[in-house]
Amino acid sequence: MTLKPLTGHTSPETAYVVNDYPYGFRLRCKIRYWLECSPKKGFRLCSQTTNPKVEGREVWNAPKKSTYSMLGVMGLNDEGHVTWTGCSIYDFDKLEEFGKEYASSFDKDQQAVFDLATKAYKRYQEKKAAAK
Repeated sequence: MTLKPLTGHTSPETAYVVNDYPYGFRLRCKIRYWLECSPKKGFRLCSQTTNPKVEGREVWNAPKKSTYSMLGVMGLNDEGHVTWTGCSIYDFDKLEEFGKEYASSFDKDQQAVFDLATKAYKRYQEKKAAAK
């Protein structure tokens, strides 16, 4: 699955907004998505819907937040739905492929994590080869 990356959506204020999203069986609402970055934990996808039952003003429900991943990218899948993908510390062997696919869309935080992870993986490979 390849994503068309969405960049610059890092907070509720700069989120990617979908204006027609289902809320239950009959109601429609807005939903906004952003990729949250924590320096110590990594990246995670956040989403938040409006409450269409409140009339006269726009009320946002509590945000839903996924599990942290070392590195993440938010984007649109083949069906045009917002989703995300990432690399955890257990996916170092997939890091190079992940970088080829998404590095052109990295912001400064993503690029910094990618560079550090790549260096750490190279050191690991060198130590592993020296131990043989």
